[in-house]
Amino acid sequence: MAKPKTNPPFLEWLASGIGLVLTLGVMAVIARDAFNGSADLAPDVEVIARDQQRLGSRWLVRFDAHNRSPTTAAQITIEGALPGGETSTATIDYIPGRSTRSGGLIFSQEPGGVRLRPLGFQDP
Repeated sequence: MAKPKTNPPFLEWLASGIGLVLTLGVMAVIARDAFNGSADLAPDVEVIARDQQRLGSRWLVRFDAHNRSPTTAAQITIEGALPGGETSTATIDYIPGRSTRSGGLIFSQEPGGVRLRPLGFQDP
């Protein structure tokens, strides 16, 4: 004797619908990133001093490096220069697009008027 055919339960339909929406959403994000031309853009890193503090006989300047581009940057070298000529550099391993990483530079004299800038990066 044949078993009567039953409709799938509501929760099964709901789970299938959620899965479909998530799958299509992920595919849309991937397609947008693949075809919007952002691969041709260079990283745009802005460096801003957050604060400074004394460490014994040295001074620490903490900074935030913000990548305003959608393109990822690797091995970003940050330079800090004091008006007296002293410089300090730090390397940040990786800054994804549209994100921020923090670091610090150490100087032997008080870092009043420190100028921060990115020196270069590598494509990941």
